[in-house]
Amino acid sequence: MFIESLYPFLYAGFSILVIGSAYLIVEAIRVHRLFANSIVGRLVKTLVIVVVIELYSLGVVSYALINFFSRGVVMLLPIVGLWILCVIYAAYAVRSARTEVGSLVKK
Repeated sequence: MFIESLYPFLYAGFSILVIGSAYLIVEAIRVHRLFANSIVGRLVKTLVIVVVIELYSLGVVSYALINFFSRGVVMLLPIVGLWILCVIYAAYAVRSARTEVGSLVKK
């Protein structure tokens, strides 16, 4: 009974991850367009690719765990929280890089 009550939180977390990933990809494309051939553009591209692959690889494993072992939801809640924090941190890093690079270009 307790485990079923946690499903909405877990699915809400997955939804936040999908939306956050889309935002992260859009911001990364903007930075990469500004500096495609520089180290900043390559670092942002690498950061986003690695974060998205890690997030969704863990998401697939988590989805399988939930379907095959329902008590795994309790273990997954902290992991989903960490995923959300990683997406927020990566989006903040990419956005601040875009802002900083944009100010350098205007000088």
